[in-house]
Amino acid sequence: MSRPSSRRRAIVLAAALVGGSADILDFLLPLWAGAELGATPAQIGTLVSLELVCSFAARPLAGQLTDSRERTRVAATGALLYGLGCLGYAVAPGLAVALLAAAATGVGGALLWVAVRAMTAEHHAQDDAAFARLFSAVALASWLYWFPAIVLLPAVGYRGVFVGLGTTCLFGAAALLTAVGVPRRSVADGPSGSARDDVRRLAPLLGVVALTNVAESGVGLLLLLHLQGAFDLEVYQIALVFLPGGIALTVLPRPLHRLTVRWGRRTVYAAATAASAVFAASLAAAPGPGVIAGLWVLTSAAWAALIPIHDAAVAELSMAERTGRGMSLLGNAGLAGGAVGSAAAGALYGATSLAVVCAVLAGLLVLGAAAGPWALRRIGLQDRPMVIAAPARATEA
Repeated sequence: MSRPSSRRRAIVLAAALVGGSADILDFLLPLWAGAELGATPAQIGTLVSLELVCSFAARPLAGQLTDSRERTRVAATGALLYGLGCLGYAVAPGLAVALLAAAATGVGGALLWVAVRAMTAEHHAQDDAAFARLFSAVALASWLYWFPAIVLLPAVGYRGVFVGLGTTCLFGAAALLTAVGVPRRSVADGPSGSARDDVRRLAPLLGVVALTNVAESGVGLLLLLHLQGAFDLEVYQIALVFLPGGIALTVLPRPLHRLTVRWGRRTVYAAATAASAVFAASLAAAPGPGVIAGLWVLTSAAWAALIPIHDAAVAELSMAERTGRGMSLLGNAGLAGGAVGSAAAGALYGATSLAVVCAVLAGLLVLGAAAGPWALRRIGLQDRPMVIAAPARATEA
């Protein structure tokens, strides 16, 4: 195996290990804070939001470091910080240490994901499905993590699970640091050009990403609240409802990428966002968890199609020395939309009804189905990915 292949394997492995850990941590953290720390709902909200705030604040620095330093080292630092944050939760005697752990995971996640996406962009020209492959690997790790985490939770407790998550993140950092033949990038003083220019060029895409994340994060929170409140499900039962969607996230990115190559990005974007709108509109009328689990596949398929398109757009429209900056802008657009969506959906759900919130979120997604193709055209993104290395990939397969 060539040296670049060794580096790519390390990138995907680290992303999968940290991504799988992050999914479980996001799910268990509020439950742990309430059950073992005795945190109030307001304190739990502060704990969860602190990670998002730190991740948002750290992304510009992550972009700068990614564009001016060896990217594997930046990603390894992120994985290390995320792992230390998980271990911090495991030993936290109270809320103060937990807040420090949240800050560590927020900064670590920013460093890791900006660098990982920038390194994936290095291979995008030769492998048009690079982002779909990355997304698929991270999704596979995420739902595979659910089984041992949920099974071990009664035996080892929340803190034991956090130790396991932190340890796997440290393995991810080690994989990046020990990757065979990692080349040092030739960099000058950092990325050239103005950050304002990058924002202006990517603004239509960033706006649509924020809009769709408002709706998608709202749908995700609404689903959790609905499953817990209307059906009184246990943790493992909620996990089973999410399982079909997790499998879809694993198996669909590459087939959907092939459809993107055939039909074009704008068509797939509109269809995927419309499918997610169908789930949002149907949630209020779904008779039970089994139907909801089947419908959840629609939203998961939408993510599997849209996120690689977003990443590929930044990779193709950013200069090579400014890919980290572009990925940091993309990540912050998603974080901002996600924060607004979660807060708004929770407030609306408490003040109105499930049907009203579902209708609002479905409407936003319908708007996204129209605005997404316009944004891709506006930023000048080629509608169909260029398939350059298909013969080589067929030989490897």
